[in-house]
Amino acid sequence: MLGVDLRSLRGKTPAKVAAKAINASVSKISRLERAESPPDIRDVRVLAHSYGVSPEAIEALERLTARALEPEWFQDRFNDCTAQWLRRLFGLESQASELFNYESGVVSGLLQTMEYAREVIRTGLHDRDRDEVDRRVALREERQNRVFGQAEPPRVTFLMDEAVLRRRAGSNQVMAGQMRKLLEMSDLPDVSIRFVLEDNAIAANAASAGSGSMTHLKFGVGGPPDMVYLEGYEEASYCTKEDDLERHVQLLLRLSAEAAASRAASRRMLIAAIERFTV
Repeated sequence: MLGVDLRSLRGKTPAKVAAKAINASVSKISRLERAESPPDIRDVRVLAHSYGVSPEAIEALERLTARALEPEWFQDRFNDCTAQWLRRLFGLESQASELFNYESGVVSGLLQTMEYAREVIRTGLHDRDRDEVDRRVALREERQNRVFGQAEPPRVTFLMDEAVLRRRAGSNQVMAGQMRKLLEMSDLPDVSIRFVLEDNAIAANAASAGSGSMTHLKFGVGGPPDMVYLEGYEEASYCTKEDDLERHVQLLLRLSAEAAASRAASRRMLIAAIERFTV
């Protein structure tokens, strides 16, 4: 919220002019406005004065700055096992009014059972110790609670490749439990779970975009600007520029409209998967 307000207050003032006011670089102004670096209360005050902001507005900015400097929920317990790009995502997704997620390889992290998550994490970490696996599983569970445990959780659309219904992560019991959770979550009024059918040209186009995961985050009035989060195997990025944002949003919309099974058909696919894994 602080970054959004700073960008709004800067208005047409060039970033290099703002940077000069606090004896900093243009990239620092950009990081402050995108909430990618911790704010300094003195810098915020100087910037506000240079933008001609009223004393009341400066006080509001100071309160936002103090709030921005408070530790995030994951910092004390999980900071050392959380990648920098994920820290930003965790801070944003619980503020979002809508999430639209596409996953090509595995069940979305927000929908994973802890048993399924353990298998996925353990496989990805190779020879890491059990304690780190345990903490990452606990982090995933807490992340789910932070998003879905809110008084007003976001509306969420999940698209996943049909292959996740067959791609094993653990035993039949683990897979059956994961499929049951997906079926249960699909009953929630603000959750839509659908599967992108195989051998689809649009899905192939999504894969060629170089991202195994895409999430469109939309925020309410006064929130951050819309963005698309792209995650690969060892890196991630955030699309906020209008052209990039629109291109990825349109790809998600095409996946939904032209490549994915309906909600009813997707539920039938889940029921069939449960039966297959419980034989």
